[in-house]
Amino acid sequence: MEAEVASALVGTCMPCNQFVLSYQIVDSMIWLGIRDMINEFRKKKLKLRPVTYLSGAQGSGNDIPHGYIWSPHLVPKPKDWGLKIDVVGFCFLDLASNYVPPEPLIKWLEAGDKPIYVGFGSLPVQDPAKMTEVIVKALEITGQRGIINKGWGGLGTLAEPKDFVYLLDNCPHDWLFLQCKAVVHHGGAGTTAAGLKAACPTTIVPFFGDQPFWGDRVHARGVGPLPIPVDQFSLRKLVDAINFMMEPKVKEKAVELAKAMESEDGVSGVVRAFLRHLPLRAEETTPQPTSSFLEFLGPQKAYVDDVLQFVVWRMNTTRWVTHVLTTNAGM
Repeated sequence: MEAEVASALVGTCMPCNQFVLSYQIVDSMIWLGIRDMINEFRKKKLKLRPVTYLSGAQGSGNDIPHGYIWSPHLVPKPKDWGLKIDVVGFCFLDLASNYVPPEPLIKWLEAGDKPIYVGFGSLPVQDPAKMTEVIVKALEITGQRGIINKGWGGLGTLAEPKDFVYLLDNCPHDWLFLQCKAVVHHGGAGTTAAGLKAACPTTIVPFFGDQPFWGDRVHARGVGPLPIPVDQFSLRKLVDAINFMMEPKVKEKAVELAKAMESEDGVSGVVRAFLRHLPLRAEETTPQPTSSFLEFLGPQKAYVDDVLQFVVWRMNTTRWVTHVLTTNAGM
């Protein structure tokens, strides 16, 4: 969420004091949720004292390195962010390598054109039957096939089966989105990244949090229409959004962005940024050339290894690990 607050203000005229206050508020909210995990790591791995109830939320100072895990090709780093802030690229879990799609899904995909994916993950939908009806009608009007992810919201209740609609339970996005021509979803950071990596034009239907921000970024990059807030979701707007995504120029921009993201490796970027900002003892600041950066760390190597293990572990469970780590574990 801090990514939303920070980046949504780029290019605006928001007064400086409100800008700083937004960081403090979001820092406090995040810290309340993660302080136990951070303190356990500090005590058991780093042998450091726990961070107090409130001091952990005061980590937005200019002297503390921060890393943002998104693509600089989607949200470029603002020029005034300084050297201690890195934009390292999205991080992806390779779930597709172990996924075996069900035979009915394979047959349905092979039976026609690539579909449009529609799904809102674990987010609750106020009237799932009505939303499903709107989705199916929009697909019918635009002549598109569609995969509806039932999710936790209960989408997919059909009065009668439709041959141009496939109802799906959970499926790895890194596999599924490659089978789709476009995607419609809630705009979570991970889902947005997966769709763009697969070169899918994207329509975002934001519910809350940072989702409107990602919707705005997608539209600004030219790879999707204006976001449709969930309380404004309608047949007309969805039809217009689908037609927008089917424009050849939009697909071209999606392919261009996906190509640019191919060179990014968020996990490696996080590790490189962490090592670059890691404070070294005075006698080690001018090391002799060695075959490995970790070699000259000498006694600190075990410490670094523990920290990097924590980075990789957190990378598999959340998208904002670098902020958490550099703010609290690197003190």
